Amino acid sequence: MDSLQQMPNIGAVLAERLRRVGVTDADELRRLGAGRAFAMIREDLPEDARSHTLFALEGAIRGTRWTAIPKPERDALAGQVLGEGHADVAAGTQ
Repeated sequence: MDSLQQMPNIGAVLAERLRRVGVTDADELRRLGAGRAFAMIREDLPEDARSHTLFALEGAIRGTRWTAIPKPERDALAGQVLGEGHADVAAGTQ
């Protein structure tokens, strides 16, 4: 049972958002997956932070910084979770 904050991309604020919805450790986050965990905290996020947060969760599960996730994979994830209109905003970096 690893701490959420030991995972890449997860700081105190995101860890607290996850805990408030019942995601208390890294194992639970991995079990849920980025999409389901994101859906649980989505209403608590500012609109302009949503794609970055989704990618942060996916990167945490993969054990890497979110910017290391290839852009086509970020686009696909954004399309699946945020809707087709968001696939182009896959945090335009890298």
